[in-house]
Amino acid sequence: MLPVPEQLKGISHPLVSSICIRKGLGANNQEEDILVIDTRFPDDEKNKYMFDSYLMDLLVDLEELKKQAEQRVGKFDRIDIKTH
Repeated sequence: MLPVPEQLKGISHPLVSSICIRKGLGANNQEEDILVIDTRFPDDEKNKYMFDSYLMDLLVDLEELKKQAEQRVGKFDRIDIKTH
């Protein structure tokens, strides 16, 4: 049975729909703690290049999001960003 990701509450960003911490396998099948950031980019059908702009805005704020998450759950091994 796969472990259930732990949702992190109290961390907000206009481009993030949810943040959770989950277990996963990394290099050499070592177990890792992974911070998963689920994005909420506005759907802009008129301008397909806006995705890059939204992603850049999120990456600029990534260090602050990482600090907030570490205060709640401690250190983790990597960050995955999921876009839809």
